[in-house]
Amino acid sequence: MDIDKLTEDVEKYCKENLSEKRWAHSIRVADMCVEIAELCGYDKKKAYLAGIAHDICKEIPKPEMMKMVEEGGYTVSDYERKNLSLLHGKAGALFLKNHFNMDDKEIYSAIENHVSGTLEVPPLGMILYIADKNERGRDHISDEYIRELFTKPVREMFAFAVESSAKYLTKKGYVIYEDTYKMMKELGVKI
Repeated sequence: MDIDKLTEDVEKYCKENLSEKRWAHSIRVADMCVEIAELCGYDKKKAYLAGIAHDICKEIPKPEMMKMVEEGGYTVSDYERKNLSLLHGKAGALFLKNHFNMDDKEIYSAIENHVSGTLEVPPLGMILYIADKNERGRDHISDEYIRELFTKPVREMFAFAVESSAKYLTKKGYVIYEDTYKMMKELGVKI
């Protein structure tokens, strides 16, 4: 896999097909993925690609997203059926595989699981989750919070990000993804 060419192609696609707001978010996530990768000695090119591509299917029509995920062999839970936008990670991973011939299992898994998070992903999955939930364009993220976050090893950073994200979502009145609750329990995170 030529990661530079793949990144260039994915960037071009995202820039042309995502809204300006979603594209800006994707750039901030990709940049933060690189920062975190540098802190923990991870491959910066793979981190950037995962960040830039993570929301590639976020804005497609929900019925199309559902069809893509079901045809891709995923089981869709009742919770996901009620909240179809939660499928955009799975759809995005499939889209990258099918339209860009991406064969990197680590990037695939990171994108597939960035919505709910899971402990069954390699470090890239944690890096993407952390960056997506904590990129600097989010209203509730302060420079002080980022400084504290970046003092931790990646697994602790992940647990810290999961906890703060769950608290934020609960405070806003959102229901937390059922898979996220399972992960929180495994991490020992309480809200």
